[in-house]
This record gives sequence, structure tokens and C-alpha cells, in this order.
Amino acid sequence: MTSLQDPVMDLVRASLDPAAKTARLRTESPVCQVVIRAAEADLATGTLDKINQLAIGAGVSAAGLTAWLAEERDRETAVIIADFEKTAAAVGPVPAPLVEMLKTLLTGPTGMGQTAEFMVTLFHDDEEAFYDLIVDLGGYIASCINLLAVHDISSCEDTLDALYDMLDAFFAS
Repeated sequence: MTSLQDPVMDLVRASLDPAAKTARLRTESPVCQVVIRAAEADLATGTLDKINQLAIGAGVSAAGLTAWLAEERDRETAVIIADFEKTAAAVGPVPAPLVEMLKTLLTGPTGMGQTAEFMVTLFHDDEEAFYDLIVDLGGYIASCINLLAVHDISSCEDTLDALYDMLDAFFAS
């Protein structure tokens, strides 16, 4: 039986895969393949369960890793997000929905409602942008994992284990 965090961890691992950065076509990207599988599973059942669980789990993962980085580097989460925006802008267009979602998610309990509203609106206004957001969340999560490793805070494997446990606790609650 598959646990709820498994597809999210598949997304995270796919985002860490070097092929995620070198795929020429979206369908070749391991990250996009995870999102496609979730969307196809939902299409087969006539629900949005898998894609919503993937989006929620990716959002929770991104927020948790951002908070961890902020704590370890003695910074506010807003500073971590601003640093990400700056770094992302240096290599290409900044994924605006990702940044907006992170900002709403990391504002506390009110932020959860704001994030849910943002996600629902995005899905209804531009379904493809919603799927792109999940892919971008995967990339952001991979960046956070790499930063934790580079700063000798946590190895990749230790971070993946901690992330799995965090998601397990989140989905169990």
C-alpha cells in the first residue's frame, strides 16, 4: 500500500535527479513524469485527490525546508525566499507563482487559508500553471536540500529521511 507521502518523495527524488535539469522535453523530465502520473491517476478516477496531495505535500515540504534553513542560518523565512528570488533571477525567469505561494504559506495559520485560496484560484484560472507550480516546488525543494548539504547542516539522505518523517506526521494528522 502506498502512503500519502510516497508520491511527494518521488517528486523530491526526481527533482534531485540530474536529468531534471537536462531534459529537453517536459515529458522526459523525471519531475514532470511524477506530476503526469498523478494527473493521469486522477483522470482515471475522476478526482483531484492525487494531484492535490502532491501539491499539498510539496508545499508543506517547501515550507518546512525553508523554515529549517532559516532557523539554521539565523534568518527570517522571508530572507530565505528573497535570496531564492535573487538567485533564481540570475539564471532565468523567477517562477512567480512559486514565490507567491511560499510567501502566503509561511505567514502562519492565516497563510494556510491564503495558500489554499491561491492554489484553488490558480488551478481554476490556469491548470497548466498549477502543474508547473508543483514542478517548480520540486526544484525549490531540491535547492533547499542542496543548501542544507552545502552548509553542512544535513546530508541529502538525512534530509530526505527527515522530510519523509515530517510528511508522515503531516498526513497522519
